[in-house]
Amino acid sequence: MNLHIELDSSHPAYEWLEKQADKIGAKGHFGTHIDCYTSTPPQSRYQLPVYWLNCNPSMPTLEEVTLLPSLKGQALILYTGNMYRNDYGATSYFEVDTVLSDEVLFALLERGPSLILIDSYGIGQHGKDHIRKDMKCESAGCYVIENICITPEEVGQIKTIQVEFDLNYPSTGKPCKVTY
Repeated sequence: MNLHIELDSSHPAYEWLEKQADKIGAKGHFGTHIDCYTSTPPQSRYQLPVYWLNCNPSMPTLEEVTLLPSLKGQALILYTGNMYRNDYGATSYFEVDTVLSDEVLFALLERGPSLILIDSYGIGQHGKDHIRKDMKCESAGCYVIENICITPEEVGQIKTIQVEFDLNYPSTGKPCKVTY
């Protein structure tokens, strides 16, 4: 089953893409993608066990994260319900708060996940905060995959995911496929 979204020129968010001066760079951040600002993952394909965290209705607290087990060699899914409730690219999609505080992010990274996947636009506020948090993940050997599509019924059933991306795509965002 696919967890990545497949978008074409008929999708309403495609209009945004067409207005960008750097269409190749923008396309890398369009739909389901992995952000790679300072480095790329060592592999272009992963098959990882999944640990998921329910972030619906709110993102985790430091207290909740400190209780998590080691996530070394795993993919962490942050399930917010945002993609399920709001159309990708709609104003309402970007109004949902899925920002992790620095303390929570650092505590998550201490647990050692290989990937963090989120069914939303990211783990930081748009702009510099978003990029800074993605770069912090990269420095810890963890990469963020944004805009996965997952239903409430699916999330608890997913035990392993497969991720595939083109590490040579000429953008800091690299489109990816996520399946289970």
